[in-house]
Amino acid sequence: MIKSYTFRYFFPAYLVSFIAIIFTTLPIIWIFFISIKSKKDSFTRPPKFSFEPIIDNYVKTINNEFFRETFFNSLLITAFGITLSIVIAIFAAYALKRYQIRFKKTFMQWLLLAYMLPEFLFVLPMYSIYQTMGLYDTHFGLALMYQVHALPFSIWMLRSFLEEIPKEIDDAALIDGCSPFQMIYKIYIPLILPGIVATAILNGIWMWNELAIAIGLTFMEAHPITLGVAQYRGYASKDWGGMTASSILALIPMIFFVIVAQKHIVKGLTLGSLKG
Repeated sequence: MIKSYTFRYFFPAYLVSFIAIIFTTLPIIWIFFISIKSKKDSFTRPPKFSFEPIIDNYVKTINNEFFRETFFNSLLITAFGITLSIVIAIFAAYALKRYQIRFKKTFMQWLLLAYMLPEFLFVLPMYSIYQTMGLYDTHFGLALMYQVHALPFSIWMLRSFLEEIPKEIDDAALIDGCSPFQMIYKIYIPLILPGIVATAILNGIWMWNELAIAIGLTFMEAHPITLGVAQYRGYASKDWGGMTASSILALIPMIFFVIVAQKHIVKGLTLGSLKG
């Protein structure tokens, strides 16, 4: 009786979740099927579900030197970007939690505003600055520019996790002689590690998929994976096989990243809703 009642009670949630899964996975499945079809089979109407799969599109994409360069560029840029955002955000979130800072509320509101602004809005003024400083078309320069979006998000996330840690833990650490730096890496980081991992993954997914900033601040050396996929879009035609195959290959690192850290993602996304 209890199980039956529980199922009826949660059925709407299950139904919505099932529909969401269908809507999010169906495009990926459709792209994958196009990537293993010949050009003739890709454009048949109605679509053919019985066909001889091929791997030509994947072979062509993997052998494409520009695509390989953009793939490894994105790995490097994303690693730089995640490291910068998490390290800076941890110290900023700790300061916002631990100390009485003037205009703290205004500062948090400004971070939220900066997070909501379009990324490309910052590219135009930074273009000349990057040219002068030698950061234009560099991996570090692009990762640094990504902080405009990633850092406000990271500070908001990590501050909410730190706020769940009871103040008594701070007091006990201070009595034991912990410095602020020791308190961060010995106490806070282990306690909010799931939240840190969840924040890092969400930032990584955004950086991996970002396009607008990359178009404005790269030329040849630091093109990310999004431009590697976009190369198959011509002026008058599109190489659908190359575009779909490169899209699937571009998904692999993020899927692997999420699967490996899935446990921490779930804990991290629920950490802020639980009281310590």
